[in-house]
Amino acid sequence: MIVLGQTLRSLAMIHASTNFSHAVAFGKRRGHVLVTNGVYSWFRHPSYAGFYYWALGTQLLLQNPLTFAVFLVLLWRFFYYRTRAEESALIRFFGDEYRQYRARTWTWIPFVP
Repeated sequence: MIVLGQTLRSLAMIHASTNFSHAVAFGKRRGHVLVTNGVYSWFRHPSYAGFYYWALGTQLLLQNPLTFAVFLVLLWRFFYYRTRAEESALIRFFGDEYRQYRARTWTWIPFVP
């Protein structure tokens, strides 16, 4: 789970290239494009999913059920709200192109639409 999560996160950064940022962009930069190829063709927000499963995997490896449960809840909450904010910005930037992309991809984080 750790290796798969890290691989997914790394591939997300590679495929997004200069469009990748650790901060949610609320203004569209020149040259900013909607990335829908590579891992982005299967996942919406693959970097988030990768981190989510990497972090949960670390707690499984450590066999710590308490921190696994805490990570599960806190990370889910973080990514739920971050994804909502980011998707609002992406709809402003890309309009129907993003809406269509969102309709055909998943986040792969449980209960994060």
